[in-house]
Amino acid sequence: MDPHELSLAQAALEIREGRLKSAELTRDCLDRVKAADGEVRAWAFLDPEHALRQAEELDRRRAEGKSIGPLHGVPVAIKDIFDTGDYPTEYGSPIYAGRTPRHDAACVAKLRAAGAVIMGKTVTTEFAYFQPGKTRNPHDPKRTPGGSSSGSAAAVAACMVPGAVGSQTNGSVIRPAAFCGVVGFKPTHGLIPRTGALILSRALDHVGCFARTVEDVALLAEVMAGFDADDPDTRPIATPHFSAVAAETPPLPPRFAFVKTPSWNQAEP
Repeated sequence: MDPHELSLAQAALEIREGRLKSAELTRDCLDRVKAADGEVRAWAFLDPEHALRQAEELDRRRAEGKSIGPLHGVPVAIKDIFDTGDYPTEYGSPIYAGRTPRHDAACVAKLRAAGAVIMGKTVTTEFAYFQPGKTRNPHDPKRTPGGSSSGSAAAVAACMVPGAVGSQTNGSVIRPAAFCGVVGFKPTHGLIPRTGALILSRALDHVGCFARTVEDVALLAEVMAGFDADDPDTRPIATPHFSAVAAETPPLPPRFAFVKTPSWNQAEP
């Protein structure tokens, strides 16, 4: 198995145990981007040299015996509505071309503190709304990847990165996850702070995440969850131990329902 094919949890373990270096994983993910993104077009902004510098610094930190976090050395992609202090954040719109924030969004800062490599920014529909971006479904480029977190879902599905951050106001995590065939997680409202993210609706906006296993999204959510005084909908309470929950046997067999909505006759085959 090539490094870019590892799940997020597997990659974190391999780096933690010293069997894989962050720079090796990041370089392999960047090579995968070169091979696949010409067709998928998941990335809004990518700086390979900066991503590798982050990885090399994290490798030095581990080699020096310093403390490491649960995502140490693992590349993560960020939807282009979340501020990043070292990359542009353009909201998928030409109106904000070249906008460069001074600080990370709260969820990005938490990922960095956990040791993640912030690999780059993924395509969003314009302002996380209806106007689609350039991303194509990695399984069939003639089909939609779903929006608005299209680039994040497609990048994970195409094994360009093991995990990614997205957002959901209506269906913008669960829809692209379903369309691209990855695991998407939309948490309880207020669980992950939205400080530094484009706001559409205070009552409905959520920070979510994508990966290729339930264990992986549990790990991402665990890292990003928590109180933030700048997000009035977060609360100073203990966050769930998602990794433990993900490892449990479901208390009941899952049940599935198929509902034809009032607009079902407008759906394409």
